[in-house]
Amino acid sequence: MPTYPQRLKSSYITVLVGNGASPEIFTKICGGTSKSFNYQKNTTDDILDDCENPEAIPSRNLQVTSRQFSITLNALYNRTQAALIRSLTTASTSSNMRFEFLEPATGAKIDEGYWAGAAMVTSFQVTAGGNAEYGTCVIQIESDGEFGWIDGLLPAGVLTFSNNDPLQFSDGRYLELAA
Repeated sequence: MPTYPQRLKSSYITVLVGNGASPEIFTKICGGTSKSFNYQKNTTDDILDDCENPEAIPSRNLQVTSRQFSITLNALYNRTQAALIRSLTTASTSSNMRFEFLEPATGAKIDEGYWAGAAMVTSFQVTAGGNAEYGTCVIQIESDGEFGWIDGLLPAGVLTFSNNDPLQFSDGRYLELAA
């Protein structure tokens, strides 16, 4: 019997932004048609000569100098979140962001969690097509400081019902206790 990859539909991958309050509430940026997350190590080259053989071609060694993430969100222009997007776009400070991988409610939980850290919207572009088309936008988000991968959907402190389902608002936000 063949073995197939365990795929995840794009609708289970989301971008969320925190409100900065305590407890912090995260809101899903809705309307995304495609989302990408890029983890990058920034490096410099360290060239080492072979002391025993001066004729040998030197070896390149990479030195990691920093790391960062970028999120690109292509979306329909969502008028119900326009004020939120404008505030993120014009802010001169970062917000806590998450790039989240959810698992379907049924089946095995294989890879669930999120990348989290401070980040800033660095560009926002709106495109309007023909009269019958909907407006779209591209939101570019860049990390600003420490970040990391958090295993599991729910961080410590998320309130749950007695059946361990998270207390989640209809817009996708979770209610969390302060740390």
